[in-house]
Amino acid sequence: MKRFRAVIPLAVAAVTAAVLTTGSPASAAEPSYAPLSSWAYLDSQSPNAKFVDAAVAPPVGTSRDDAGRKHTYRSFFTYDLTSFKGTVVHSSYLYTNEDTVDDCSAPATIEVWRTRPVRDNTTWQRPPAELEKLLSTQRGAGAIYCPSYLGFDMVPTLNAALARHDKSITIEFRVTASQEADARTGRTFEKPSLSATVNHPPTVTNLHLGYPDRPCGTLAKPSPAARSAVFSATANDADEGDRPTVLYAIWPVDHPDQRREFHDYYGTDLSDYADGTLLAWQAQASDYYDAGPWSANCYLRMDRTAPANPPNVSSRTYPEGNTPGGGTGMEGTFRFDAAGDRDVVAFAWRDSLGYSGQVAAKRPGGKAIFKYTPRLSYSSDLYVASVDAAGNRGPEKDYEFRIAETAPYAEVTMNGVGLPSTISFVAPKPETTAFGFQLEGGTEVRVPAVDGKATGHITFTATGGVDLAVRSYAKNKLIGQDSLQIWVTDAPGVESAEFNWETDQVAGTTGTFRFTPHNSDVVAYEYNLDDEWKTIPAADDDTAVLTWTATPGWHSMTVRSVKADGSTSMDADYQFSIIDTRPTAYSNDLNSWPRRDGVGLPLRVELGSQLPNLTGFAFRFDGGAEQTVPSEGNPYAYIDVTPTHAGDNTVVVQALLADGTRSPATTYTFGIWSGPVVTHTPEGSGTVGRPMTFTFHPGLPNVVSYRYSLGYAEEETIAAGPDGTASVTWTPSSWGYDTVRVTSVSADGTESDLRTEPLDIRDNRVDVYSTYDSSRLGIGWTGSFFFYTQLFGEVTEYHYRVNDGPEQVLPASTEGTSTLVAVPFERNGTNTLHVQSLTASGELSPVTDYDFTVGTAPYVVSAQYPNGTWSGGGGVPGTFEFSGGTPGIVSFSWKIDDGPSTDVPADSAGKASITYTPAEDHETHTLSVTGHKGDGTDTDTTTYSIYVSTGS
Repeated sequence: MKRFRAVIPLAVAAVTAAVLTTGSPASAAEPSYAPLSSWAYLDSQSPNAKFVDAAVAPPVGTSRDDAGRKHTYRSFFTYDLTSFKGTVVHSSYLYTNEDTVDDCSAPATIEVWRTRPVRDNTTWQRPPAELEKLLSTQRGAGAIYCPSYLGFDMVPTLNAALARHDKSITIEFRVTASQEADARTGRTFEKPSLSATVNHPPTVTNLHLGYPDRPCGTLAKPSPAARSAVFSATANDADEGDRPTVLYAIWPVDHPDQRREFHDYYGTDLSDYADGTLLAWQAQASDYYDAGPWSANCYLRMDRTAPANPPNVSSRTYPEGNTPGGGTGMEGTFRFDAAGDRDVVAFAWRDSLGYSGQVAAKRPGGKAIFKYTPRLSYSSDLYVASVDAAGNRGPEKDYEFRIAETAPYAEVTMNGVGLPSTISFVAPKPETTAFGFQLEGGTEVRVPAVDGKATGHITFTATGGVDLAVRSYAKNKLIGQDSLQIWVTDAPGVESAEFNWETDQVAGTTGTFRFTPHNSDVVAYEYNLDDEWKTIPAADDDTAVLTWTATPGWHSMTVRSVKADGSTSMDADYQFSIIDTRPTAYSNDLNSWPRRDGVGLPLRVELGSQLPNLTGFAFRFDGGAEQTVPSEGNPYAYIDVTPTHAGDNTVVVQALLADGTRSPATTYTFGIWSGPVVTHTPEGSGTVGRPMTFTFHPGLPNVVSYRYSLGYAEEETIAAGPDGTASVTWTPSSWGYDTVRVTSVSADGTESDLRTEPLDIRDNRVDVYSTYDSSRLGIGWTGSFFFYTQLFGEVTEYHYRVNDGPEQVLPASTEGTSTLVAVPFERNGTNTLHVQSLTASGELSPVTDYDFTVGTAPYVVSAQYPNGTWSGGGGVPGTFEFSGGTPGIVSFSWKIDDGPSTDVPADSAGKASITYTPAEDHETHTLSVTGHKGDGTDTDTTTYSIYVSTGS
């Protein structure tokens, strides 16, 4: 979109804002003006003259000269519109300011007209004809400003001028005829400016159909089109940066009223049009601002009939069937034949890997030659279909063929950069007499085959990935080829007889590493072993030998060669492991948090060794007597030790070997938590309402007291007994997870670590839950409730009652923590279930009160069709009995699914029944039943599921 705009004076910005925002966003415009090509004024005192481009301010109205003579003026301004040719104006403003006013108290009506052009014979006596009044505005008396601003919208005026193909527009400024002779109306103006924001509507060219490409089509020679057609046109926009889109329209030629418009992004479905229908179509381009003109009509004729038969496919190179032909990587010639079907103009093909294409027939109904190199080895398929001019594809021919295995088996032994590498060949065909290899961009090298094998040498000049073509020849005939992707590296070779993946040496073993060059002119090697870079010089043969005495653990070595010019090769990485002569000792129990270790608590320690012929371990715990533990064929063993003091404890361990020797000793030192050890009775989980006794055992010597809190209560202090222990009794009042927090204090004021001991408290109350929800079932129904206890195994029975009913006893389930009880609904509204549990020891729990609501929905039952159960069958009648729900029911209404509602009266007991016979097997239906009371109110609605089985 091309934009022209002038800056509007601030005083009128608010007045003109609405005009400027018409069309495209004004904020995106660039300031410019329509050129003022000339201006002229007429003077009544010079009736036979005109004044063109005078160096004066344009005059309007009547003024007196120095001699007192009256001069009546009109000014005309001509603007060049040629730069707007072919555009649409979206915003335009003509504006100016009064320069002088003879008398601001005198009223003056300023008129602006579009006129005929100012010509050579234009005079006051022969002024340009006034064609269209554009503005009439009051100035002078009563005006806020004098001199003042004048401006107005020119969008419709300019667009009309462009529609007439006017190259210019002439604008007249004058005072209205009834005031024009008044000598007080004289004034002058600044030359008006004309701003504009315009857009070139885009156009379309190159209309055609695609895939396959076909011309636009004429009425006499329409293009054929299949059910799915691709419409294409080129949108052209003279405005830089605009991104036009294309809209298409299509209609049957004999039914223009069926025109439809669409965007073709991925192809268009034409399947609504019958075979042979003649269709017209056209295109239109639009940008953000305007739609361009519709193109001339194109024409197509529907062709919905695809070729009936697959094409004939043949190849001498790769014959169809199981006889191998051609060779690996060898191009073959395939012939596609339409067998005289003159609708066929091309052949579509695809292969087993998804590659595809199309080849044109030499003539309609004729043949095509297709050159193709199979991408698979051993066997492949070509799927070929005939294509007509509309793009319809016929059935595919699956052409299966085998590829002779002719490419050589080749392998490259990489020796690096600048040094000869070896390439080895093995021929798959006995007739192979030579092999060839060629680097990309290089010259092919051939080597003779001897007994189907050959070797050659190739020197790589740089590191990185390269493609290497390998070929087989029978005499001078190429019979097979392939490509190898080679990664060229100049990282040195690293090898060691002692230190490698296959052999785990023991620390202290002395061995060597041999570094071999993979580039030329190597003078040294840099190596990093155990995070330290060192350099070793190369021998005359560019190799180096490093002697090393093994240290225990996992090792990673990086090696690179250094050339005489100081450049280095790529890095070679080498890893190996060395067995430590000393065993390991470790306790994973010390990693828990909160800490679980403590004085007097057994601690598990894992002992380990990778030494060969290991039989076990000898160990001493904290200076005690030596003990042994067998490894039983494993590289590890476990021991349990019981610390007697907090702080550092030690395990000294040696590995025992089959020859009777021992490894050097390892000392494992670990810290034991000084927090008091907490025990409680009864053991296990606590229970609400049952007292528990906690005993604190010292982890430090001379403990005189303990600070503790139970169940997040306030901290308390208790004195320790002579043996350093203390006991407290606590009865839990709520269930869940609690903690015991305790710290010991010694006589010298030393405080231990804070012990945080988790504690599980079980609920002694019965928890009640139910699958009964807000379905509003009424009297007569039964609800399922579950009693759940955390004291499973202790509770033997439940005592419960409903509302104020009698107490009932229910044995507790022995198979799960929940026990099911069925409760008949006997009262509408809120009901309460009161439950207690009884343990084998005779402990009765507190009462749990569980409220539930009984609705008013009637009770429905059927012997033939139990609720939600597959039963009965098509044609099998079922009797459905209605009752209950709530007292006072005098009738029921019922319906099946969304069918009509039927009323049935209730008997004196509030009951009724109906018979319903399902029509078909394997149906499901919903029976809805609502009760109606004598007081005119309705009950809740029961929905009853009828599942119809097979009635046989």
